[in-house]
Amino acid sequence: METVRVFVGCVLDLGATRKAHDLSRATRALADSAGWDVRWVPAPNLHFTLRFLGDIDQGLIEPVAEAMRSVARATPTLLVGLGGLAAFPDRDAPRVVYADVSRGHDGLARLADKLESALGGLGFPKADRPFLGHMTLGRVQSSRGGLGSITPAHTDCGVGTVAAITLYRSDLFSRGSEYLALARAPLGTDG
Repeated sequence: METVRVFVGCVLDLGATRKAHDLSRATRALADSAGWDVRWVPAPNLHFTLRFLGDIDQGLIEPVAEAMRSVARATPTLLVGLGGLAAFPDRDAPRVVYADVSRGHDGLARLADKLESALGGLGFPKADRPFLGHMTLGRVQSSRGGLGSITPAHTDCGVGTVAAITLYRSDLFSRGSEYLALARAPLGTDG
């Protein structure tokens, strides 16, 4: 049995992704000057994870893609805004720095919920935590102080469009993850 590590995610349109990357660069400059060690997500990898599936049998790729396409057809295009920095597990001890969803979180959550149901029909267990829409900007290796010390003055990235969902293969390397799109499903194609 050959497995592949996968997740279902979505991206903002190019203009909004550029603004998110600008926020990431501004945060990086402040983090660098404050002595933080962070593995920053490259611009092409900026996304929202709707459902991480982990290592699955390659034979499940097409059924997962079909479930994803079914959900996408019945979901209209989404408007999503990013604004503000946040961190997991919290602002005082950040391990992951992310851009918070300031607009459109309910739409992303409904999409994730529909996807959860469709994947449940394929035998995938329910996600172990509730959906929280966010765009990871960096993974903190070491920090000096809380998130407030590296937050740029301007964090509003405006609003962008999510027009599709994608099944990604995620390969882990020492320099970070690389993503390969395995299937893509445009939103709202039911007419």
